[in-house]
Amino acid sequence: MVVSVLQAGECRVWWADPRNETIDTLTEPLSVVELERAARFRRDADRRRFLTGAWLLRVAAGARLGVGPEDVVVDRTCPDCDKHHGRPRIVAGRSVLHASISHSGDRVAVALTAEAPLGVDVEKVESTGSVEDLVKCALTPSERDAVLSLPESERYEAFVRVWVCKEAALKATGHGLRVSPNLVEFDVTEDPPVLLRWPLDVPPETVRIHRLDPGHGYAAVVALLTGDREVEVLESAPIEHQPLSVDPSRRAA
Repeated sequence: MVVSVLQAGECRVWWADPRNETIDTLTEPLSVVELERAARFRRDADRRRFLTGAWLLRVAAGARLGVGPEDVVVDRTCPDCDKHHGRPRIVAGRSVLHASISHSGDRVAVALTAEAPLGVDVEKVESTGSVEDLVKCALTPSERDAVLSLPESERYEAFVRVWVCKEAALKATGHGLRVSPNLVEFDVTEDPPVLLRWPLDVPPETVRIHRLDPGHGYAAVVALLTGDREVEVLESAPIEHQPLSVDPSRRAA
């Protein structure tokens, strides 16, 4: 894992392996609300992924704001209820940081920027089996045709590469999966992928997708609601079992 200070005009994505840090290290800077939420996970692996994301968000935001991780104020209030399971928001005086967290398998991603709302999503590509049911419920007709036209061994990975775009974009608007993903259509033959249509008031052309490099066996993107404005996307290398360090980030793919 690499932690670098976020600069103006940048979006940074930090990667972590949830097996790296001790539970004491992960829990020390967290709030009571975060600890209570972590305690509700039944599986240790799920709990570790959540704790790692919450901890890394505080470390990265603290570096940007010049405060300790324990002093970062993270608001996760859901817009539809009073529970603390919404997307994280970080406000410090006049400074506003847009944040997003995602995790899958041995990858935890935290994305931060001061430029525009964003969403990050990572998914493990772990199946080569049938994807027909997933395709029917999550993809548009044209996306289904594109995925099902591929050899069967390639379909699951192709599905995941479409899926991460949808979830990241819906995270960026704050809607999440309250919007059915089969109403969101991407052209993933473009590089980077292009949002064509969705049932939201946010114009599709304001969404910018940036592919990330989470390592072999994973797919990931970050979506930014920047329109025509250029934002430089940087990411740390997803190195496993490495201690926290400070080092220059490398440019995202």
